[in-house]
Amino acid sequence: MHELHVFDTRSPSKAASMFSGTVEKCATCGKTAYPLEKVTVEGQSYHKSCFKCSHGGCSLSPSNYAALEGILYCKHHFSQLFKEKGSYNHLIKSASIKRAAASVPEA
Repeated sequence: MHELHVFDTRSPSKAASMFSGTVEKCATCGKTAYPLEKVTVEGQSYHKSCFKCSHGGCSLSPSNYAALEGILYCKHHFSQLFKEKGSYNHLIKSASIKRAAASVPEA
């Protein structure tokens, strides 16, 4: 008896191809960031809902954000925080603390 192999020769649909092989992870939450829901800036991918200012929580876009030490800010808050202290040193310290807290695994 011969084995019968059936092959699907149809090309994948546009929607299916958008979701296949996606391994990009959101830099904020670490979950898969699919093409329809992601924003990519400076080589990092984010869910649109995760691409927010770390100070005020407002939504960001590629044209209105600033990043320092991997922490995202809107341009308004970034400028405001600089003006308060006259330097970015306190933001760098805050960024280090936020990164350390984010890297601690949940129990």
